[in-house]
Formats: sequence, structure tokens, C-alpha cells
Amino acid sequence: MRDLFLLLLVLLILFRTIGAPQAGVLGWAWLTLMTPQKLVWGAVSEWQLNLVLAIVTFLAWFGSREPKRLVMGAPAIFCLLFMAFVTVTTLSSLAPELAWPRWSLAIKVMILGLVVAGVMTTQVRIHSLVWISAISLGFYGVKGGIFTLLTGGHFRVLAPPESFGDNNSLALALCMILPLMNYLRLQSVHRFVRFGIVTAMGFTVVGILGTYSRGGLVGLAIMGAYLWWHSRSRFRIALIVVLAAIPIYNFMPSNWSERMSTIQTADSDSSFQDRLQAWQTEFNIAKARPFLGGGFNASMSSNVYKKYSLDPTGWPRAAHSIYLEVLGDHGFLGLAIYICLLISIWHSAQSARRKARQSKELHWVADLAAMTQVSLVSFMVAGAALSMAYYDMVYLLLGITLVLKRIATQSQVETTAKSSPVVPVLQGATS
Repeated sequence: MRDLFLLLLVLLILFRTIGAPQAGVLGWAWLTLMTPQKLVWGAVSEWQLNLVLAIVTFLAWFGSREPKRLVMGAPAIFCLLFMAFVTVTTLSSLAPELAWPRWSLAIKVMILGLVVAGVMTTQVRIHSLVWISAISLGFYGVKGGIFTLLTGGHFRVLAPPESFGDNNSLALALCMILPLMNYLRLQSVHRFVRFGIVTAMGFTVVGILGTYSRGGLVGLAIMGAYLWWHSRSRFRIALIVVLAAIPIYNFMPSNWSERMSTIQTADSDSSFQDRLQAWQTEFNIAKARPFLGGGFNASMSSNVYKKYSLDPTGWPRAAHSIYLEVLGDHGFLGLAIYICLLISIWHSAQSARRKARQSKELHWVADLAAMTQVSLVSFMVAGAALSMAYYDMVYLLLGITLVLKRIATQSQVETTAKSSPVVPVLQGATS
């Protein structure tokens, strides 16, 4: 029954996309972030619904009267450069049977981010995209939070199969969506809607704790500190955090507290030692192939792992770091491009914030740009211990920040033009 409902919903989105390509982008983002096809049974769960929707969206976009231009900027340039470079590294991959499927997934997500910049060019469209993103990931946050409360925190909140990866990845995804949920709270005029968003955020925080992810806790702490620092109500936020943290900490069971306490003794933790070994393997691959790396998922190949690992008798491990993952996959040059991409997204959001502050009508741009920065900082810090270098939400943030900067820049230009004095031209002045 679930698969039939999902199929009907996708068909409705496809029908709407024919006349409105922005509907296709929203549906594409929903299928990418929430992966509802992995929550159903039957043949539908194996269909590439997002690929079908992406194709229809492109056809609808090119067949519509929508402007056919890409909003350019440093993030778009670095994204295109990264797309081209990872294609080259995939062609020379050490494990092509593992690299090409991962290349396909990564390229689709990067294209989605660029399409967002080309299609979602108005406040209503961007606001809708944020709502879809918040609902898609907030579903797992609220569900996980309720599960944690009902079970007393004695059981871990797990990621859906074949979607996020593991509980650590789910925790980081939820950390990244919290700032965007906060943006919706700031922009909502109805008290009931704001109350609902705050409630969902509370459940999501509990859900992050319920994953038992130490990286998730670090990401939550970093996100909270960054949000507090840039908030206009620091005292109120600090008071709310303290009042909420004490009962939540006392609510979680002792095994949760024991696991979180190992953050301070990570150097003696077995899982941390596994991470060190995985990081060393990725570095060895990059050292042997500094310009091209091993290609996507190279370290997950048994032959490659045995050759470059310090423990050739062990089994392949994930990189457990967005930076070491890119380093092993695409070498030092690929890592440099990737870091420039992340920095350019943050800088683009900062530029949009600065320009939007000059206009009362663009407070929403400043708020959303600030929240995208908070989300990105969570990813860049907590991602240092997680294999999520090509996570979908990053490239949606890329598209969003490009649009925000364009809107803020246009508004600034229009304001300057209106305020500029008009100098009359006198007849005969040039005679």
C-alpha cells in the first residue's frame, strides 16, 4: 500500500512539473533528502524515481519560458570544476566497479544544487525549498525524538536502510537541518506554526542524542555555539539551552553518558583507533597518487586497502572524515578544490547577509543566509569524523546561497540607482 501511495504522489509531482519546473525541483529535493522510496516495499523501492523526476524537470525547464541561465559565482565555478575533476579521477580509478556508481550519485546531487540556483530564483520558491528540506529531514528528527522519549533512550535511533548510511550520518544530517528549521520559525507569522516548528526542533535535538553519535553531539554543540554567537538574544538562548540541557542529560541512560564521555579519551577508544587507521589509508593512497587519488570508494576495495593500509590483514573501512575521504578519492588537488568549494559557499552566504542588512525588505535573505552558514559550519566541523563529503544538503545550500546573493546584489543595485542624483543635460553645453 505504501508503494502505491508513493507512486501516486510522484506521478502527481511529475504532472505538476510539466507546467512548473520548480515543482520538479521540490520533488527532486524531497526524494533526495528523505528517500521515501527506501521506506516502502515492493518494486517501487528499487526504481530510480529521482532520476525520472530530474529528467522531466529538465525537459519542463527548457520547454518553459523560465530564464535558462545559471546563477554564477565562486560556489558554482568551484562546483563545476569539482565535477569535472572527479570525472577525471573516476576514469583513472583504482576500483572502477566501486567508483562509477558513487560518481553517478555525486554528480546528480551536484547538478541538483546548480539547478536550484537556476530555477528557484524567487523568495517563494526558496522558502518552499527550505520547507521541503525541513519536512524531509525533520520527519526523521521528530520520529527519532519520539522514539527516544518512549524508550527512555535505551535504544539507538538508526538511519533508514540505504539512505543516510549509519546513525552518525543521520545525526549530522539532523544537525544541518536544525538551522533551516529555525529560519522557518523566524519567518512564520502564525503563532501556531512557530509553536509547531519549535516542538519539531526539540524532538529533533532529542533524536540527535538518541543516535548515540558522538560526532552528532559535537555537531550539535558547534551549531548551538555558532547560533548563539550570531544571535540577537544571546541571554535568552543561553537560558533556554541550560534549562533544556539539564533534564535531557538526566533523562538519558547511563550507557549514553558513558559513550559520550569517551570523547575526552578518544585516543584510547577502539573506534577512534579504527578511524586513525582509515585516515592513514586514505593519506597513503593520496601520497602514492597525489594528483588523482584512488577514485571514489577506492579504500573500500579489498585489493586497494591491503596495498595501502598499515594493516593488510584487516578489512576495508570508510574514511570517517569528509576531508580524508576526498583526499583519498581525488588526491591533494581534489581536496583543495573541495575546501575552496565549502569556503566559497560560506563566503557567498556572508556576502548575501551583508548586502541584505541594508534593506528592510530583505531581512529574510539575511536570516536564511545566516542559517545556511550555521548549517555549513556544523557540516565542516562534525564532518571531520564522518564519511559524508558528498552529502546532498551541502549542494542544496550551494544553490540557495547563490540565489540569496543574487537577490541581495540586485536589490543593492536598484537601491543605489534610485538614490543617485539625476544630473540634467544642458543644451549647447557641448557645442
